[in-house]
Amino acid sequence: MEMNVLEQILKKDLKLSDEMYDRFIELSGKKHLKKKEFFVQQGKVCYYLGLIESGVLRSYIEKGAEEFIKDFYFSGSLVVSYGSFLSGEPSIASIQALEETHLITLSCSAYNQLFKESNEWYKFGKYISDCLLIKKCRRESSFLVDDAYERYKLLLKTYPRIEQYVSQYYIASYLGIKPESLSRMRSLNIRKKENSFKIEDEYEKYKLY
Repeated sequence: MEMNVLEQILKKDLKLSDEMYDRFIELSGKKHLKKKEFFVQQGKVCYYLGLIESGVLRSYIEKGAEEFIKDFYFSGSLVVSYGSFLSGEPSIASIQALEETHLITLSCSAYNQLFKESNEWYKFGKYISDCLLIKKCRRESSFLVDDAYERYKLLLKTYPRIEQYVSQYYIASYLGIKPESLSRMRSLNIRKKENSFKIEDEYEKYKLY
């Protein structure tokens, strides 16, 4: 039987017991977001941690009339405004569904309850913080050392099917460029792929067996 997303994390990745998995299920809930509905809004406290079963979300910061995309979340991803979740302070960003989305959710009180019950749950806490920190470091490093095209390639490597689900406008915002610049990069990327296929075809033609 195929494992669901939660089983994959708790049982396979973290090696937690069946009893601990069952306890998580007991304390967790389900949330359904329609397109454009919010998981959390900027300026409000994030009381829940989410694990996406299906759907796509974005996190963004509003400043005046502008929106700045922080990240995207796809099936299997953890989603949370982590600083707000831990501190109880208002979230600096909004997290919004880009399509119909289904999540497993865990409240902050339930999250803290798990730590009281067993030190084994600190594996889960570390898993969350590690995932979020690695994503943050990769994004920050990319903005410091990579040009726009390299950031675009990293985005496609991180989220291979992102262009099927996320608008060009949002992707451009995430990359810190104008939509027309993204269009040029996409054309360049397609041409490079086509040239790569041509080279491979020529190689296959003349390869000796």
